[in-house]
Amino acid sequence: MIKILCVGKMNQKGLQDSIQYYIKQCPIDIEIIEVFDEATEQGKIVEGQRLLSKIKESDVVVALAILGKPMTSEAFASFLDEKMTYHQGDIVFVIGGSYGLSEDVMKRANVKLSFSTMTFPHQLMRLILVEQIYRGLMILKHHPYHK
Repeated sequence: MIKILCVGKMNQKGLQDSIQYYIKQCPIDIEIIEVFDEATEQGKIVEGQRLLSKIKESDVVVALAILGKPMTSEAFASFLDEKMTYHQGDIVFVIGGSYGLSEDVMKRANVKLSFSTMTFPHQLMRLILVEQIYRGLMILKHHPYHK
């Protein structure tokens, strides 16, 4: 299973509809879990504790971070394949709030992944991530979606 932990609530229906479209298309289960947004620099510590409480020891944690490692869609597909094949836990992607992810969450992350050096709205990042998960799974199936 893939889990996406997010700080804050989704309140944009168009984005939510698009996210649900990709989730329904995916051949594996994807669960989105939201934690309350504290929206302060100090609050990200509390957000971090809430996020960490949703993560199991066996999970592979991927923190989305501007300073993380960039990947092509093909490399991301290979990453998903390797984690789904050889690891017992879930793959857990973590999207922080407006102040980023806490130091504790970053320390727990097995991988720090960057989609861009640009900053994206957190709700839009959910859609981008879900689409890339779908794309990665289609690459693994040699489906023409990626072309």
